[in-house]
Amino acid sequence: MAEDKNQTHYFLDGNPEELERLQLGQEIISDCFGKLVLAPVDMENPGLRVLDSATADGSWLRDLCECSPSSSRDAQTYIGTDITSIYFPKAGIPGVQLYEQSITKAWPSEWNCTFDLVHQRMALAAAGKDDVREALQRLIGLVKPGGWIQLVEPDHSASATPAMQDFFKLLSDVFAFMGTSTGYATQLQKWLAEEGLESVEERVFDVPLGKSSRNDALSKKSARMIELVMKGLVEVSRTIPTLLSATELDTLIQRAQEELAQTGDIFRLHCVWGRKPSND
Repeated sequence: MAEDKNQTHYFLDGNPEELERLQLGQEIISDCFGKLVLAPVDMENPGLRVLDSATADGSWLRDLCECSPSSSRDAQTYIGTDITSIYFPKAGIPGVQLYEQSITKAWPSEWNCTFDLVHQRMALAAAGKDDVREALQRLIGLVKPGGWIQLVEPDHSASATPAMQDFFKLLSDVFAFMGTSTGYATQLQKWLAEEGLESVEERVFDVPLGKSSRNDALSKKSARMIELVMKGLVEVSRTIPTLLSATELDTLIQRAQEELAQTGDIFRLHCVWGRKPSND
């Protein structure tokens, strides 16, 4: 999820293939992480309350529900929010409640200090440079004492191949135009500690792309995911200032696909989690 300067819509809502990209991203990232929740949350707690901020199509919550113990799932609460409902499944997701909610706005007061787990992946840039810490504080405010927050943000500067480095330049230009940044991933651990959270931990994952993937199926899916996100960004970039030339923009997707097929690359993600102090 990401918002424009006026925070009125989903960043890539003009891309008709965005839903496919979201689903591919969930599959590829989940395969690399090995599990959906790295924070030590008791997923068998009958009263468990989970919030997935920037849920998009709700695929993370859907997968979480499917792997949660069925004996306690009916009494648990799973909530997904996003700035727009355009990607919410029309048929809904069994056991999941979906709501429109921007991370730059106040959350429902009755949600404060009620969640055992607050999760958000690749969305802090939507808050903008001036509001990112406030957005983070609001998320932490939703966590109950003794509960956990888990955040995942990308470090695009870790890419090694020339086309993927151009992609990072393009992404930086687009985010700068929006008044935001691509550099939040490496600050998450420090920020959570500064906000008073305990047991703050971080794991860095290099998600394989293309030839670097562990099998042909994931190689093709990851290359397709990168193709889709690049298509959306290239279209956006044609209306804003960018350091890339017209030729570099026109050939970006082809160059990236060739490099991913020949050598592969990685997509670095920082996963950070922390516990809100209990009242004991």
